[in-house]
Amino acid sequence: MIESVCTDRFTAPAAAQPSAQPSADSIVLQHAGLDDPSRTADDAAEERLVVSRWTSGQPEAWHTVSGTKSALVTLCLRQSLLTLKAGETLVYDGVIDRGGALLVPPACAVHAMSHTPADFLHVSVPESLLAGWLDGAHDPALTALPGAALYLRDGVIGKLTDTLLRAFGSQTSARSIYADGITLSIIARLLEVVVARFAVKPVRAPSVSPLEAWRVKMAIDFIDERIDQNLTLAELGAAVGLSPMHFAARFRAATGSSPHTFVLRRRIEHAQLLLATTTSTVADIAFSVGFRTQAHFTSVFRRHVDDTPHRWRGKQGVSGGGLAAN
Repeated sequence: MIESVCTDRFTAPAAAQPSAQPSADSIVLQHAGLDDPSRTADDAAEERLVVSRWTSGQPEAWHTVSGTKSALVTLCLRQSLLTLKAGETLVYDGVIDRGGALLVPPACAVHAMSHTPADFLHVSVPESLLAGWLDGAHDPALTALPGAALYLRDGVIGKLTDTLLRAFGSQTSARSIYADGITLSIIARLLEVVVARFAVKPVRAPSVSPLEAWRVKMAIDFIDERIDQNLTLAELGAAVGLSPMHFAARFRAATGSSPHTFVLRRRIEHAQLLLATTTSTVADIAFSVGFRTQAHFTSVFRRHVDDTPHRWRGKQGVSGGGLAAN
């Protein structure tokens, strides 16, 4: 089912619609600056904001293409396990938290695999609006947009997303105006975060060179293949041909995490996948991802996910005894 709430002047642009998606509601918005009499109908058609809610009650894959002259902002409404690719480039593989945001530049194809039920708001943002707010082609954030999709986490965006979500439950004639203001606030905050991330900073020669990408991949593969084992730093270093201390320093420089922290996070991600897609007990899952006791597993899980394994599984539509029947 697709529900559209449009202004008198505008309808949803075809370029903003996905090729094959879960069920969706949508609101077509207008933003300040469209009353310029010099603009043609085609100009106006390219400068709409379109907000759509896409939900899926089961794991599935989908394909989205942002408009040729519009970026796509995806706002996560529930914690999900996702694999996201822009073309052949892996954008994100793991847990996307409620309040997370994915920014896809214009004319970019994104392939997504949801390993758990998912719920998103998608905003089609005119490129002209981005360029105007970023104030020129030399802004570091604008130059970053055409090259790659970006995944961001921000508490302010999460709260604004909750407010925007309430617009979908509103039945008033001011629904689109209300959503318009909140959507522009989300975009403004998103661009603020992007600019902060990509602002040019003085370059310092690193004291430790990051681990090469192929070695990082080897290490991750080694960890994943032995996720149920108590891996040592010596074993990880040997797997990529480095001494333990040399490996630890270069791995942290490449990933931002110590090997120990990375292994724990990887165990939790594996556990989340098993909790969401199998009927195994929490205890069995704990042992299968390398924890010796369920208590230790629960403690680490809560620290990473801010919830217990049992409650998190329930939120994914899985009962204590197995998968939900849907």
